[in-house]
Amino acid sequence: MRFVRLIAAVAAYAALSFSTLSSAAPDSARSFIDLDDTTAVDSPGVAHAFERGAQQLGTRGPCGGAAYVFDSSRPVTLDVGYSSYRIFNPSTNAYDQVKLRAYNGCPMGPTISVEPGKTLKLRLNNALPPESADTCPPDAAHDTPHCFNTVNVHMHGMHVSPSGSSDNVFVSVPPGDSANYIYPIPRNHPAGTFWYHSHRHGSTAIDVASGMEGVLIVRGHRTAARREANGGIADIDTILHDARSGRPFPEHVFLFQQIEYGCFADANAEAPLADPVTYEWVCPRGSVGELRNYTHQLTNLADPRPGHTGQFNSTWAISGRYTQINGVVQPYFPSVRGFLPAGEIQRWRLVHGGNRDTINLKVVRANFAALGRADSIALSAQDVDAATDAASALLASRRSRAERVTTLDQLCSGEVVKQVEIADDGLTRNAMVEKDVETLNPGYRRDVLMAFPAPGLYCMLDEAADAATTIDFRPGAGNVKDRRLLALVRVGPGTNVPAYAPDGLGHSKYWQYVRNRLVDANRDLPPDVLADLRSLDTHVFAPEKPLIGPVNKQVSILLDVGFSNGALRFMMNGQTYDPARIDYTATLGTTDEWRLKAGAGGHVFHIHVNPFEVVDIVNPRGVTIFDASGNCTAEELATGDQQYCALRNVFVDTIFVKAGYTVVMRTHYKDFTGEFVMHCHILDHEDAGMMQNVEIVTPTTAFISGVSQMFSTAKAGIDAFMDGLRYGTRRSSQLALAAPICRAGNVQAVAVK
Repeated sequence: MRFVRLIAAVAAYAALSFSTLSSAAPDSARSFIDLDDTTAVDSPGVAHAFERGAQQLGTRGPCGGAAYVFDSSRPVTLDVGYSSYRIFNPSTNAYDQVKLRAYNGCPMGPTISVEPGKTLKLRLNNALPPESADTCPPDAAHDTPHCFNTVNVHMHGMHVSPSGSSDNVFVSVPPGDSANYIYPIPRNHPAGTFWYHSHRHGSTAIDVASGMEGVLIVRGHRTAARREANGGIADIDTILHDARSGRPFPEHVFLFQQIEYGCFADANAEAPLADPVTYEWVCPRGSVGELRNYTHQLTNLADPRPGHTGQFNSTWAISGRYTQINGVVQPYFPSVRGFLPAGEIQRWRLVHGGNRDTINLKVVRANFAALGRADSIALSAQDVDAATDAASALLASRRSRAERVTTLDQLCSGEVVKQVEIADDGLTRNAMVEKDVETLNPGYRRDVLMAFPAPGLYCMLDEAADAATTIDFRPGAGNVKDRRLLALVRVGPGTNVPAYAPDGLGHSKYWQYVRNRLVDANRDLPPDVLADLRSLDTHVFAPEKPLIGPVNKQVSILLDVGFSNGALRFMMNGQTYDPARIDYTATLGTTDEWRLKAGAGGHVFHIHVNPFEVVDIVNPRGVTIFDASGNCTAEELATGDQQYCALRNVFVDTIFVKAGYTVVMRTHYKDFTGEFVMHCHILDHEDAGMMQNVEIVTPTTAFISGVSQMFSTAKAGIDAFMDGLRYGTRRSSQLALAAPICRAGNVQAVAVK
């Protein structure tokens, strides 16, 4: 009865809104900023360079620019410096002024498109304020964040060299210096969605959480008909087009960011200003939001909020901040007064560039009854405009977190729009899979095909979840992740998605619609590929094949948090990061099997250069979560968390390891030797020491090292035996049997002015 009265009250408010708020149109500054390079999609291989976006975001002109790298004659330039702009705050229905580290004066870097076989050149100019001996000491501890204004660039997920002037994360570019990066993209590089971000150890989190990141797209034109000539490679890009127009499906890039800014009482304050009752962070008029430290931002603290006594929660949750999409909080997609056509299939490139929270992406149709309106599959553009205005006014009136959650539950309660997933971490899947919720953790990328069934207003949500299924969970943490609005999607008239009859295989109308449109548009595919496409089997387009050969080594990795002298220690295999130590050596051309575990809450494992295949995931009882068909067991489904359920035999470069679970993966080391890192992609954990160095050596080097180690071990054994004869067993037991291993340590690349 209470719910009925609540709905009636909301409807009455909304009805009043329609009659009195006709001039209360949504703020145009909250239009979605599209980062995709649409021209590059329409005319591949042609030189394009253009900018578009919202003028008010940056101080150097429009943001949201894109660049297509068609040769290596002109480098992409990233100028690093402070930028001032505004961020919408739904808690106050107003904008907060911020001053944050940025690329090219914008909340995000330009989207870069490149093709396999090309060379990407990038110029990084650091114009941040100078470091001091206090902020960047030469002997800084490697388990303590430091040198916040010293930067570099990492090409996340790219299979390129980790050495020299390529994807070398050991480069340091201090303020006033520049570095020239050169990335030869292998001719056999997979097409897909990747990204780049600052990765200088000690300041990675504070730079990425300021917005120093951008999307990198590798575009492929290798067809299934010519896969023999292309070394067996075919790109899924070549089949994603419309039968009637022949044009590629429209693309939209969604870069999710979590900017944990705070406003401070004065220049020396360390803790952000907070509401004395709710403890959400506040920015009084005239103040400027900043990212200052890892002590009161980008960390976990004893939660001061009412109802959270005794909990140890993320400052992201405490702060009340909201996830941005392409630099805008809760944007209107595609714009404040623009529309997506109903039934149009679009490719969404989803990139979790945030650091502080799991995102459970769900798209649902708005409940027009909650707005006092009648719904229909034949709504006009004017109807959608009116619904947008009413929904905006309703949400703006809800200031407390509890009110906002309740209102979202009522407003965003319609049909779920299924997402047809085609790629994980930039790599095309063996088969497409449909999902209600796409779970994204920091560093993840997912490519999905979307089609809205009919005109209307839709909610893009960050769905609620048990906190134990998110990266924010720690012992003593809160139990629930709140539901949040990410964006409002405006869909106008088009071709509605038919209500297909059940196919007997459990596939939704969305799966059938995508399948039918793809088959109709690709009748000229080789017969075997077309036959596979009728079931959305895309293994021909998947760049990675199952690693079924011999395993060279088995490796165990534990990501954990411990205590020492009352302070937290972020460790991998019981050690914090040491740049002079090689923690793991692998041999080029071999395959290793790894078992990843996490303690003290979950952690996000990421390794550079080579992706890995998820071959199994074991639950806390020590039992696989997969059945014989590769689907989740009933036991795993009963947990309510399905984020692992489509990952068996899938290749990724980043994975969330939930507490108590074990991820069994295999990785093959190909093409590149050299030194790189693996680490937790909750980046403040990485800056605090949860990282290790990896070195790939040639088989010859591995053989020589093995022989040398064998002789060293034998000599140590002989020495111990002789000492035993000379000094007795007590003396012998005190001597080390393992010979010391000498390593040169990391080679530091030099920044070029």
